[in-house]
Amino acid sequence: MPNRIEYYNFVNGGYFWHHASGETYPLGILVDQGDVLSDRQPHGKPAGTLIIYKDGNVAVKELLSIKSEKNVWFAISGCTILPKINMTAAGFTGVYSDIGRTTLRPVIGYRKKDKKIIIAVRPSSSITRAQITLKNLGCDFGITLDAGGSTALQVKGKKLHNTTRRLNNVITW
Repeated sequence: MPNRIEYYNFVNGGYFWHHASGETYPLGILVDQGDVLSDRQPHGKPAGTLIIYKDGNVAVKELLSIKSEKNVWFAISGCTILPKINMTAAGFTGVYSDIGRTTLRPVIGYRKKDKKIIIAVRPSSSITRAQITLKNLGCDFGITLDAGGSTALQVKGKKLHNTTRRLNNVITW
């Protein structure tokens, strides 16, 4: 059934757009279990990419392409918000600066002290408030995911946030 996500736990992933047919395609870097699903940035500029390497190390790097990275298990790009917000450098300017607006906002970060990936969804959150959220959760670095009307979150089978949009990608755990 289209538009039905069959995972027990998930959050929507990175930015995407639509072909004229209605099919969606990712606008950023996506790697799943070592397979590169997408390797482009929407504005032709390096953008924040959360990377989990096969050895368990985690990083957020500003990347135009994932090809220069070795042994990548998982990667997703968005916009770096921690340690600093990189909207302008990543090309999120003009009409694209709306990614910083106040909205329902999912974020993903990494907390080095206990080696945990942290996912949070916060209502009424600007990109600045999202940065504060990751800091308050003890993260050392992180990115914002696709926010607003694309936000979806399900934990332990319970839908906490839902969307009617056809999503291109989700993060599961």
